[in-house]
Amino acid sequence: MNRPTPAERAAAVRRTEEAASRRRNLYVVAAVAAVLALVVTIGVLVQGRRDTTGAAVDTVPSGVTAEHGVVVGEEDAERTVVIYEDFQCPACGLLESATSEAVRQGVADGTVKVEYRIVSFLDRASANAYSSRAANAALAVHEVAGADAFAAFHDALFAAQPEEGTAGPTNDELIEQAVKAGAGRAEVTPLIEDGTFDAWVVAATDAMSKAGVRSTPTAIIDGTPAADPTAELLAAVQ
Repeated sequence: MNRPTPAERAAAVRRTEEAASRRRNLYVVAAVAAVLALVVTIGVLVQGRRDTTGAAVDTVPSGVTAEHGVVVGEEDAERTVVIYEDFQCPACGLLESATSEAVRQGVADGTVKVEYRIVSFLDRASANAYSSRAANAALAVHEVAGADAFAAFHDALFAAQPEEGTAGPTNDELIEQAVKAGAGRAEVTPLIEDGTFDAWVVAATDAMSKAGVRSTPTAIIDGTPAADPTAELLAAVQ
């Protein structure tokens, strides 16, 4: 039997090493492809959870606008105000304390209508997810008892706004306030307890971002964003 020459042995070693290298490369390519597929999947899931604008929402509140707002006031009012607010937002609370009486008088006089676009992005500033629960509860009141009850509930929540980092009213307390505002207990209770409009609130918050609104409160008066919401809102309604 002829023994392989040194050159033949060296060539055989090279072929073995090349084959092993090709296998390693295939494993690396497969692993990279798997990681990329996972990243893409995660990205799609995260984006899908973050942005629900335009997506189907199981339960849409009655009487809301296409822009995710609740209108308080006469349709043919002379002035139109849009306000983006989060019930946990301290600056929104300051705006409401300074303007709510004048706004409510303007609504009563028929000179102004307000479209409240309630959003929720401050659950992190609450010990019990008050931001999203309060938004859902306000929509529940509107669903059950209409715009006047919504306005009363809205004003009451801002008048008793909890400090950041603390616990806001429980669902039971929100139900009691809803009843005081004019909602029927039997009708409003399951809507608040079940978070019936939670998905719609998420969609409303995403819609705010899509509209280029970056902070709350934001007031838009007759189509023009207010640089100084408090002063301009008071001037518009008085």
